[in-house]
Amino acid sequence: MTGSWTNGAQASDGTGKSLASGFCTMPDRVSVSITIGGILPADRVPELIETANRCGLSLEWDGGPLTEIPSGEPLCLRAHEVVGGDIDDMEDFCCHNDLPFRSWSDGNYGHFTPEIRIWIGEGPRQVYTAAQDEKAVLTTDEASQLASYEAIMEHFRQANYIPPPLHILPIKAPDDTAEAQPSCE
Repeated sequence: MTGSWTNGAQASDGTGKSLASGFCTMPDRVSVSITIGGILPADRVPELIETANRCGLSLEWDGGPLTEIPSGEPLCLRAHEVVGGDIDDMEDFCCHNDLPFRSWSDGNYGHFTPEIRIWIGEGPRQVYTAAQDEKAVLTTDEASQLASYEAIMEHFRQANYIPPPLHILPIKAPDDTAEAQPSCE
């Protein structure tokens, strides 16, 4: 059988269009970003890199695979064309390693809206409606549920959370008793 695949269903006319709907169907791919902070033991860095690469995340928009993690500032990772804006594996890694984060995913009109997800290092992840510029917004329903100006301002304060710097904690060898001397490089 010849033809092209469209979301798992083959179009027999070879156009890449769904024969039922008359338009091209594509997976819902959107841009995402995540900012990570906290303290990570050095022996966990390879898993962080592997998870980021599996999610398609990079230090730059359209950047290459991650090979190292900078320390001393929040780690900002981003990607375009992420199916469903799903970077749950990266968020789960952060939660399991006590790394607070703020993530954003763009929306796909008619399917899902942009959102910000925050985890401050404890409790459940918080989800906020967002705009395409990575800023929190309020829907009419959300604003009416908050009911007061103070509650609305607190909502935006929480949604604008910035994680602390990410620090990589060196692993000290068991027999290493000497203090490390500062380098002059």
